Amino acid sequence: MKLPRWLAPGAIAFLLVWFLLLAAGRSAFFKDPGTFWHTTTGELILKEGFIRADPYTFTFAGRWWVPYQWLGEVGMALAHRAGGFDLQLLGAVTIIATVFAWLAARLLRTGLHPILVGGIIALTLTAAGAHFHVRPHLFTLAAMTVVAVLLAEADAPRSRLKRLFWLVPLCVVWTNIHGGVLGGIGTIGIAFAGWVIFWQLKRPSPVTSWRDAGMLALIAVGCALSTLVNPYGTDMLKTWIVIMDAPELREIIVEHRPLDVTKLDAWPVLALAALYLFVLYGTKRSAIRVSWLLPLVWLVLAFSRCRHASLFAVVTVVAITAMWRHTRWALWMAARRPDLYQPGSAETRPWWASVWLPAALVLLAVTLEVARVPVPVIGSGWAKHDPDTWPVEVLDALKAHEPKPGEPNKLFNSQYIDGGFVIYHAPGYKVFVDDRCEVFGGPWLADFWKAEGEPASHIEKWTAEYGPFDFALTRTSTPFDDWFKNSPAWEAVKVTPTATFYKRK
Repeated sequence: MKLPRWLAPGAIAFLLVWFLLLAAGRSAFFKDPGTFWHTTTGELILKEGFIRADPYTFTFAGRWWVPYQWLGEVGMALAHRAGGFDLQLLGAVTIIATVFAWLAARLLRTGLHPILVGGIIALTLTAAGAHFHVRPHLFTLAAMTVVAVLLAEADAPRSRLKRLFWLVPLCVVWTNIHGGVLGGIGTIGIAFAGWVIFWQLKRPSPVTSWRDAGMLALIAVGCALSTLVNPYGTDMLKTWIVIMDAPELREIIVEHRPLDVTKLDAWPVLALAALYLFVLYGTKRSAIRVSWLLPLVWLVLAFSRCRHASLFAVVTVVAITAMWRHTRWALWMAARRPDLYQPGSAETRPWWASVWLPAALVLLAVTLEVARVPVPVIGSGWAKHDPDTWPVEVLDALKAHEPKPGEPNKLFNSQYIDGGFVIYHAPGYKVFVDDRCEVFGGPWLADFWKAEGEPASHIEKWTAEYGPFDFALTRTSTPFDDWFKNSPAWEAVKVTPTATFYKRK
């Protein structure tokens, strides 16, 4: 079926991904505790200005802390003000759909059949999907795609290296939204260094003179210095270093753990890696370019921390698109399976053919959500929090006993993910712990993680160090829950299958 000139394939790809993720992500996109405290932090910044101390816990109250994702958090807070969690979900899904529609459109321009392109994009979505949450990290997914595309296009014959200066303002914005900018700058640095080396080895490279090499060095320095263009200065860098220098996180936080090839969510990553290596194997060794090898770097990083799998996914699709026509597989398919691959068959359409329909539907959804009109999938009231993941059933009890200013407010939460939930829903409490690992440090979090094996001794130790707790939120039928249930000093206010809320007698 041939599309009319006023409707581009990229628009269709956007709509397919957009509707799929809106339908499937109504609660799945809200399974990260950061969504809650990111939103609250954005509100605090809007109301009180930039934060430089922990405002949420009683364990580390007043300790140095800077919200290094402040711009993304402000954006989340503004979206929440306008349309609640529904508008946050819409924003997250729109970012992802835009990225994958762009990747699909680039693949289609190679001449591959839409069915093959759809299969590749579906595999890529599955490989990256475990990390789709409402949080600033999604900007890193989009920005890394931009970086990969710019590098791949600059690595093509007759390219214009001056376009790479756009990387500097991108890194300035990226710095203030998410720390993933370090991965972007690292990727840029690896590509630039590789281009110079390939030039010296007389291999394919966009660098043809020392003038080109000097230009790349200037761009790289600009990207590196962009990390200082933020309201916290070097404190932003200090925060990133604290997080990266905490090996304990690989044991405690799921997305910081190494990729576990025995689990189902790792298999799409391995399948995408196999597809990439197959395509790479089909290229002539003399034609290989540096940008085609960047997925190897991100594959190693994905094995070290599975949170990098989504970035490996998008960089890989960009690389496959760039090198496909240079492979023996492309030559074979063009000769023997023109029904699946016809180079040069893609039609040129005006840019607006890819934009007008997605823009109209996104605008419609924004209007419905801001006006609080309850429409399934695209309207208000669609986003929800899974009661099996979050203690939503004790929320009424939490709010009923929420301390007023000056009242005892220390709440022990037995899981760090529940800290963010309380920070957003019942800010009158000061929580024991949340998932801001840069506040607590790896050793402290590791001690907390192991404490459930001996709750009595740890509660005694923590009480001596931080003072007696006033309330407790535990996951039902866990060792911590058993301790509070059996203690004569505590009474259960509300018990649910997911969580139990206690107060001191």
